[in-house]
Amino acid sequence: MPFETLATLVHDRADASPSDVALRHREGGAWTDVTWAQLRTRVEHIAAGLLTGPAPLRPGDRVGIVAETSAAWIACDFAALSVAAQTVPIYTSLPAPEIGYAHVDTAIRVLIVGDAALYRKAVSVREGFRFFDRDYDPSELVLEHVVVIDPTGLEPGDDWESLSALEERGRAYLESVGAELATRRTSVSAGDLATFTYTSGTTGPPKAVTQTSANHLAIVSGTAEVGILSDAMREAGLFLFLPLAHSFGRLVQFAAPVHDLPLVLSSVPTVVADLVETRPGFVPAAPRVYEKLRAGVLRRIEGSPGPRRALAVWALGVGEEVAATRLEGGTPSVSARLRWAVADRLVLARIRAGLGLDRAGALLSGSAPLQPSVLLFLYALGLQVYEAYGLTETCPGLTANRPGRVRLGTVGQALPGVELRIAADGEILARGRNITAGYHNREEETRAAIDADGWFHTGDLGSLDDEGFLTITGRKKELIKTSGGKYVAPTKIEGALKLSPLVSEAVVVGDGRPYCVALLALDPDAVADHLARAEESAREGAVAAALDAHVRTTNADLAPFETVKYWRIIDAPTVGSGELTASLKVRRTKVEERWAEQVEDMYATVRQA
Repeated sequence: MPFETLATLVHDRADASPSDVALRHREGGAWTDVTWAQLRTRVEHIAAGLLTGPAPLRPGDRVGIVAETSAAWIACDFAALSVAAQTVPIYTSLPAPEIGYAHVDTAIRVLIVGDAALYRKAVSVREGFRFFDRDYDPSELVLEHVVVIDPTGLEPGDDWESLSALEERGRAYLESVGAELATRRTSVSAGDLATFTYTSGTTGPPKAVTQTSANHLAIVSGTAEVGILSDAMREAGLFLFLPLAHSFGRLVQFAAPVHDLPLVLSSVPTVVADLVETRPGFVPAAPRVYEKLRAGVLRRIEGSPGPRRALAVWALGVGEEVAATRLEGGTPSVSARLRWAVADRLVLARIRAGLGLDRAGALLSGSAPLQPSVLLFLYALGLQVYEAYGLTETCPGLTANRPGRVRLGTVGQALPGVELRIAADGEILARGRNITAGYHNREEETRAAIDADGWFHTGDLGSLDDEGFLTITGRKKELIKTSGGKYVAPTKIEGALKLSPLVSEAVVVGDGRPYCVALLALDPDAVADHLARAEESAREGAVAAALDAHVRTTNADLAPFETVKYWRIIDAPTVGSGELTASLKVRRTKVEERWAEQVEDMYATVRQA
């Protein structure tokens, strides 16, 4: 049967639909289409090159990939999988010691890197490195060869070759190794280990989640079964700017050949322009992208001339009224539908087109909570947004809202093949074919995460309603317990604080303290825009006044013990500073350690009072 393993996906799709578009990517300043037949040819050339190079791949060898999302990344991944190797995607933003840790942990033998800078960073660990208070000796690395996608600026060396040279060799040797390639490809079983994906490691060294073809393809089939992906998206394609070191990105990558949908490849720096130019049919993103989209639209409306601003505000109001009625399961009145038609023609459709979302059949939000107000805003624009939930260990889905089944404030119902239950302490437990067998080289952590009955303990807290809609209420290990004995879920408060366009990141502190305080990082573009609109005489203190007002608004919807009593501005956390993981999750402990003086000052304030 086709589409049973990741090793055969491209070949299976090329056999079935050779002329259909597989990839749409920017090349030489123009968007270029690559068919499934063309992608298969490239995959075969790379695969043949990997079998005939300085370090010929054996079944089960590990291939690391440190590169930005691109056609080359996807071709290399599928090529390595097709020769029964196991791939290890690694974030480009990681510091060298963490890349070195992945080398040692998974025994990477061949490494594929994006460019000269990544090559230098990745191979610097050959001299040894220190990571999480442990010194690693050069002898612990088994890396034998490096392939560089774009070697511009690199001096020739014996330990690396360009991807183009590897492909040329593969082209020359393809006929002689063709039988071996076919044997390798068909020898892979659905239950075989295919890839490792690292978790964020917010409290310790990252864990390599083991994932099989069966794990990934269980979720790929589920997303189509519930209608999130559809044939209607074939012309416009699946937009992919997410890093492929993240399971969310891999879900989209693997869904494309299974469902014969083209991947529209973008990048974080060019995502806004690429959306407008390509007008994709499906857009997956983290909530922060949608929050910034909302903030940008509202900022443009606020800066519009009076009559245009009034029209836009009216149109959004109508949109939200109709969206709220539909999301609650009701039917808008005839009057509301007529007003929406006018609002859509005059304003909303233009906003969608201006964002490049006029052909989008679905937006998928995952990896963090999406604030209900942001979801309602997107629905008001006439967009179909589905919030989903899952973890790296679940490849990465567990639940999703879906066409005809959307409930505001929830992450939807279980995907096909997924079982959910809530433990006595409120933790969400899950079981299904998509869930990992465990963590590589981490038996103790595996036993702690997956119990004897096969239930995976997510570490998240939640509740299920009578119809199976899941609500996330917090992270088990991140709950704050104030000195008054009250439990506070900081993510809920942080999400509300980030609804201000001025706030790019928020960290709530209060464990063991009498009340909660917040550390706020600001969006420089939003700050500049806010100051430009302020009266000259009022610019000093304008940002602080706006933040004060927003914190008060946030507090109005919180229980008294949850409210933020004080706040301070901090520098934006980064991966380089150690305050963000590679998947851009905040390391709370690191942030609190760095800004300890500001935190203590906020608690000293009340003592002095």
